[in-house]
Formats: sequence, C-alpha cells, structure tokens
Amino acid sequence: MDSEKGRAMKKKKRCFSIRIKILIASLIIALSTTLVSLAISYYTEVDTIKSTMKTYTKEYISFAGDNFHEMMLEGRRILLSVAVKTDIVATGISKTASEASIEGYQKKKRIKSFLSGLISQKNYIDNILVVTENGQIYQASSELIVQKDMEEAVVKEALEATRVGLFYDRELEEVWMGCPMYSRGTQVASVLVKLNYKKITEVWGVEPLSGVEIYLYGTDGRIFFSNALDEEAGTELYQKVTADGHDSGDLLINGEKQYFICDLAEGEEMTAVGVVPYDVFTKSTRELGTKFLAIGLVAAIGSLTASVYLSGKICDNLNHLTQSMKMVRSGNLQVRANIKTEDEIGVLSDTFNEMMERISELLEEIKEKEKLKREAERDVLETQIEPHFLYNTIDSMQYVAHMRGETEIEEVSLALSELLRSVLSNHDECITLWEEREYIENYLTIERFKYRELFSLVWDVDESLWGIKLPKLLLQPLVENALLHGISEKESDGLIQIKVYRQEMNLTIKVIDNGKGMEQEEIDRLLQNIQRTDKSGFRRVGLANVFQRIKLIYGENYGGTIYSCKNQFTCVELRLPG
Repeated sequence: MDSEKGRAMKKKKRCFSIRIKILIASLIIALSTTLVSLAISYYTEVDTIKSTMKTYTKEYISFAGDNFHEMMLEGRRILLSVAVKTDIVATGISKTASEASIEGYQKKKRIKSFLSGLISQKNYIDNILVVTENGQIYQASSELIVQKDMEEAVVKEALEATRVGLFYDRELEEVWMGCPMYSRGTQVASVLVKLNYKKITEVWGVEPLSGVEIYLYGTDGRIFFSNALDEEAGTELYQKVTADGHDSGDLLINGEKQYFICDLAEGEEMTAVGVVPYDVFTKSTRELGTKFLAIGLVAAIGSLTASVYLSGKICDNLNHLTQSMKMVRSGNLQVRANIKTEDEIGVLSDTFNEMMERISELLEEIKEKEKLKREAERDVLETQIEPHFLYNTIDSMQYVAHMRGETEIEEVSLALSELLRSVLSNHDECITLWEEREYIENYLTIERFKYRELFSLVWDVDESLWGIKLPKLLLQPLVENALLHGISEKESDGLIQIKVYRQEMNLTIKVIDNGKGMEQEEIDRLLQNIQRTDKSGFRRVGLANVFQRIKLIYGENYGGTIYSCKNQFTCVELRLPG
C-alpha cells in the first residue's frame, strides 16, 4: 500500500514539473514575441522599411533574371553542342541507311540517345530537333512531330536561321532557338531547341514578386512576357525606362507615382522591368506596427492556453504508454499505444509500436521458417532418390552395352551420364569456359550417334580464356542450332567452329557453321522475333534464350547478333563484358 502511494506521489511530482516547464517556456515565448513586435513597430523608420523593400524586390528581380538568363544560356549551349557534334549527329544523318535496317535503327537510336541525354533533368526544354535538308527529323522527345507543326511561322524562322537565334510567338507561347549544322563546309541540317514558355517564365511568378508587375522585352521592344492585367502601358514604360538610363527610380505612369527596377539579361539581351506602386510601400509601413502588436498578444495568449492543455495531454500520454508496457509485460503482445502526437512522447510511442510489430513479425517468421525447414528436409530426401535412380539406370545401360560389345551405345551412355551428372550436380549459375566445353563435347558425342554423317567441332580459344566465367549452358543451344539447322543436311565435311577472344573491353564469342546459311530477310525476321519476345516468358531454348539471358544478366549494352550467307556459313556472335 505504501509502495503504491509512493508511486502515485512520484507520478504527481513528475507531471507537476512538466507543467511548470511548459508554463515557463510559454511565458518566455510570449514575452519575447511581444517585445520584438513592439520594437519593430515603434523603432523601425519608414525610410528604412522602404529601402529594405526596394532592395528586397530588386534582388528577387535580379535573381529571377539570372535564372531566366541561365536557362536561355543553357539552351544556347545545348544548341551549339548538337550543331558541332559532327561525330554523332552530322555523320549519322549524312550516311544513307534504311531506317528499317539494324544499322539505320541503331544510328537513329544513337542520335536520339545523345539528344535525350542533353535535356535530361531540364524540364524547361521540351525537345531538341535535328531537321535534315531532305526533311528527316531526329528528336530527343517521343512526341509525334507532324508537318503542321513544322509549318508554324516561328518554326520556319528557326529553320531558316543562318546563326544562333531566338524566335518566339507569345500568343502561341512558342519559344524556339535555332541554328544551322554544317559538315565539311556544307549545311546538312538545322538544329532547333524548343523551350517551355511557362517553365522559363515561371521564375517571375515567385511569391516575393506577387505584388510586382513584370514586363520582359525582347531586343525589338516587343513584350516577351508580362503578368500585368493591363499591358497597354508596357510600350510607354519601355520607352521611359530606356530613356531614363538608370536601373531603378521613380516614374509617373497613368498619373500615379511608381517605382521601377530594370534588369538586363545580357546573354539573350532581354530587358526585365518590374513596377511597384508606392501604395505597396506605404501600406506596409502603416500596417506593420498593428500586425506585430496583434501577433504578440495572440502569441502570448495562445502560449498560455496551450501550456495548460499540453501539460495535461503529455501526462495522459505518458500514463497511457506506461499502461501499454505493463500489458506487454503480462504477456499481451497484441497491445499498441494509441498516441497521436509529434513530440518526443509520440516518437517514443511510435517506437514502442514498431518494436511490438517487429516482435510479432519475428515470431511469425520463426514459425514460417520452421515450417519451410521441415518441408525442405522432406524435399531434399525425395530429390536425392530421383537423380540416383537415373544415374544407376544409365550405368546399367552402359554395362549391358559393354558386355554385348555395343561400343557406340556404350560411348553414348557414358556421354549422357556425364552430361546429366554435370548439369544436375553443378548448382552454380556461372561455370568456366572449360566446363562449358565439356558439356558441348558430351552433347556432340550423343548427337554423332544420331547423325551418321561426319562433322567436326573446332575450338579457337586462347589458353588464358579457358578459366573465364560464363552463364551455364550459354553456348550449348548455339551449337545445337548450328547442328540442327545448319550442317544436318550436309552429307559430309560439316564443321562447327567456336572462337573466343577479347576485343577492347568486351569478350566476343562466335559460333560458326558451314551449313546451308540464311538470306538477310530471314535473319532480319529472326532478330525481330527475338526482340519482341517477352522477357518474362521467352522460350527456354534457342537464340531468344541466349540473347535475353545475356541482357538480363549483363544489361542492355550486351547481347548478340547473326551473320550469314546463303549456302556458305552462319555466324552467331555474342558480346559479353570482358
């Protein structure tokens, strides 16, 4: 009984001290806020406020102008980068290659990849176009470009540009940069960069400039952008500002005194003018004192009110959390603390709940692992019987063939036994080239029993490459295709050659047969079928399997291709990382 009273006293003392701390903190905040607001209200001079607001507005206009200038300058840099990148763009578009061919597709893809990389992470640039003299269009975006788009006046101006220039149509909100591309002294194309009008002008829509009328003029005095409701005064404003010659000052516009700020974006030679009515300055100075005084009073009252509420709330939360812990100690692991606050008590409550969730998950995981362990032990016992039975059966066949003098059947049985034993016993995903060679040699021993015609397998491999790692059974399907579809119809002298060598940073593997070969149309059709194969459900054997496995393991930069000549040869070439 005495211990319970002692705990109650400690709890009361703890809650009381927290209340005192909250009350003291609230009073300090209220008094500090009141003193600061009164000091600002009574001791800030009107001229200082005006000067601060003018400087503040001028800096934000200059900041917005710098951002605008940087976007325009980046667009110009990208434009010139494309125009002078003759090794990728100009060379690619100057060579005549059918778009339906692999070469044409790869060239177009390489140019598109180069253009897309230039505008990556630049949402203010919509597209980059390279328009050739014969009307071909290479672009960074996947957006469909139709002839109607290219006939717009602003686009035509950009296409006809003889040097780097900026072209825009404010009504259509179209902004383009254009310049010619030369190769060996001859213009081969026009390069266009399409800027997003809303993105490049939204720098003037920041919150600090919400009360400022912005006018952005081009070199010809036309308005490029304005957020003013009445733009008729824009021309008059431009004439007055240019005549004044200063970057800031006072002007009379429509009989009203206003303050202007002029900023010149040097790169694109666009002049930005911000106009602020003087009523904005005087209104701020009149309202400042009253606002801060009201804020101080509200803060003081709010702090006192909140302190009373929070002190009780925090103590209630602590008590609730304590009760939850006691229930866990008694064995109830399903209890959770329902405390919805963002303070330290809330963090402690969330941590407690996460800990209990994790404990529950761990218990479930232990149960599930025990179940899976028992099932796995049972499966292992079952699977150990099947290969053992298969090996014994093949060994029996080999023994009978040996006893009867059937040499070929004995050799085939031995090769099949070795092949199955290697494949089923080796659980590694990757094996050495030498181990792959053993798979293939055993496979061909079996196939020689089926095909009575003589054929040969030749390995052209440097000694240092026999130890490299390859995905298991990567080459066997290619040898199988060479045998079944290449040299199976030859009466004699069939040859399969496997060449493995390093080429720069890549490893090249070629499987060549001297069989019936294929026409180019058949090769194109075969490659298209392989490319259309779904990665999640491609065939388990054949070329599609090999090509897709390489891409899945090593990435899209690696894969394979096919070369062939009718009635001469067929070559399947694989490209792997070296």
